Amino acid sequence: MPARRQPADEEIHGRLVPDPFRWLEDDTSAECERWLREQQRLLAEHAAAWRAGPLFRALLGGLTDSGGAVVPVVSSPVLRGRRRFFLRRCAGQDLPVLFTALDGEDAGAEHVVLDPMRLDPSGRTILSAWRLSWSGRLLAFQVDVGGAEEPVLQVLDVTDGQMVGQPLAPGLRSPVAWLADDTGFYYVTGGPTEVRRVRLHRIGDDGAHDPVVFETQMRHLSVSLGPEGRWLTVSAAPGAQTGNILHLADLAQGPAGPRGPAAPEFVRVHDGTADGSSALIKTGPRGLLYGITNAGAPLGRVCLIDPADPRSTAWTTLVETAPGSLLSACTALTDPSSSQVQLLVSTVSNGVPRLCLHDLTGRKLTDITTPGSGPGSISALSTPPGDTDRLWFTYTDFTTPPAVHRLTLPQGQCQPETGHPPAGSTSPSRHERPAVRQITYRSADGTPVSLYLIAPAADHDGPRPALLTAYGGFGASAAPAYSPTITAWVRAGGIYAVAAIRGGGEQGTTWHAAGKGHNKPNAFTDFAAAARYLIDHQLTTPAQLAIKGASHSGLTVAVALTRDPELYAAAVCSDALTDMVRYPRFGLGAWWTKEFGTPDDPAQLDTLLSYSPYHNVRPGTRYPAILLTSPRTDPRVGAAHMRKFAAALQQATTSGKPVLLRTEDGVGHGPRAVSRYTPLQSDALAFCAHHTGLLPASNG
Repeated sequence: MPARRQPADEEIHGRLVPDPFRWLEDDTSAECERWLREQQRLLAEHAAAWRAGPLFRALLGGLTDSGGAVVPVVSSPVLRGRRRFFLRRCAGQDLPVLFTALDGEDAGAEHVVLDPMRLDPSGRTILSAWRLSWSGRLLAFQVDVGGAEEPVLQVLDVTDGQMVGQPLAPGLRSPVAWLADDTGFYYVTGGPTEVRRVRLHRIGDDGAHDPVVFETQMRHLSVSLGPEGRWLTVSAAPGAQTGNILHLADLAQGPAGPRGPAAPEFVRVHDGTADGSSALIKTGPRGLLYGITNAGAPLGRVCLIDPADPRSTAWTTLVETAPGSLLSACTALTDPSSSQVQLLVSTVSNGVPRLCLHDLTGRKLTDITTPGSGPGSISALSTPPGDTDRLWFTYTDFTTPPAVHRLTLPQGQCQPETGHPPAGSTSPSRHERPAVRQITYRSADGTPVSLYLIAPAADHDGPRPALLTAYGGFGASAAPAYSPTITAWVRAGGIYAVAAIRGGGEQGTTWHAAGKGHNKPNAFTDFAAAARYLIDHQLTTPAQLAIKGASHSGLTVAVALTRDPELYAAAVCSDALTDMVRYPRFGLGAWWTKEFGTPDDPAQLDTLLSYSPYHNVRPGTRYPAILLTSPRTDPRVGAAHMRKFAAALQQATTSGKPVLLRTEDGVGHGPRAVSRYTPLQSDALAFCAHHTGLLPASNG
């Protein structure tokens, strides 16, 4: 049934802003419930005609066993003493399991430390974070139930499998920084609208009385402490990628009061809130203190820190990346042949990851040959505490499922880690691997933008169905990585395109700044230019082009389909902001005003309204086929965005193509079990295939 329109115009800064479907913000009302049931019926009616549904269910059913960013099968190991700890999801399992085993050549049997399915066989309980104490005896872990993003923080004794003490309720997922002697840890409390606080929890104490060691009104708060237990760092920021304030405390020199670490004396060492720069401090073997920052270096630099003067203005630059090369990570290793501490620096240049060793003067020692030969991703660098010559990391690219690799000095060679990925997972054979191309196109203002094209390996003449996506927000990069969804679409015969539009982090802080705040429309212009490139170069046609995205990527899709509906045959938009006037009122929206701007400022309101998808739906427009998906309750974005957008589009479109809303209980904005991931992605791909002409027969 068509949603009821209500006269809900609101005057804001002298502008009359319509909001006819505000009543759909309340999903507890009987009217909203009836409307949602009708949406479910409408979706089922259309889904029955999606002929590619069985194909994609079968493809994804097998491809998810190889892993991917949202359905991981393996993690880099974390070493504590003689034991290693790692996540693994074998074929057919719904969620990753945390294992432990002895380290070394004769590792022996693996033992389950924590299995989320044992906690909750329904698969609704996700292990959202875990942190081992420095001895490896205690595990602080957080679980999230039903996507609520209100985790429970508990401590497990790894030796006997028993819980220690009472659960803590941090409000949101919290960092955990263990004390060196395992007697307690620092963590962060405070919900979305509360003061954020760093507290110290002593094992066995009542969490209700955990002392506060730091507090701030800033939204983002993190805490870290190295294995030596000396340098405590606290980072506070008003938003994601907005510049931070970094505080440092020397626990070895602080007051020795009755609880010691409960009264650290912090020194402010960096304040990047004015220029948007960020900094972090890391510790290494033999008292090494070093920092990573983009202050004065948009692509990042590695610095040496003098403990006598730890202010960031006094840091000595050791490594500054070459032009076009983005610093992604750095860690310290000790070369056993020379007993010298060295820095392994990870960078990305034009999508290609690189590893390089430097000494503590910054002098380059050697390049490390990395897996893969083109665009790819290296992540999750992991080293044991103290002096070590070993490093683990995860490598993936568009055709290679994530796998763990090991680097050992002084050999300086990367090798696949035995048993990672686990037995039972499969990699695509050479003849099944898609062909990957990286091209550069021009946006409307002439800005060059990178575009990845993933297509069937066999040559085909003429345009074909294509799926286009991009992220373009919060300084996050669209890194080349294996995805079951991408692989399934390409195996069915389609092209998948990933654009690295402005607002992301592919080219450092300047690229992010070019697509945030008042510059946010640049990201959407870049996306439209990518679509036109695909069409102009006869890779696809408007009748064969679908767009797909979730979260910020979903906002990009929502803007695209309202700005240029004639360019697309279909659109899948998931978990996205669409009402850019009221977004600070939903979920964590108030945390994102540094990224998008605030409607409380007249000039910023004008920018928000210029692209706000909900407010740019035009009655009498021939919109493409649209599938909107959302959890029934989205604690991060707010599910009201999808409901209101669906209602507006359903009343406005004159194309005869459907506007469908898919809602789901028991999941949230973040990770989900494989059994919930596969149906969602199967529906999305089958919907796109139906409306772009990609049929199961095209796979043969």
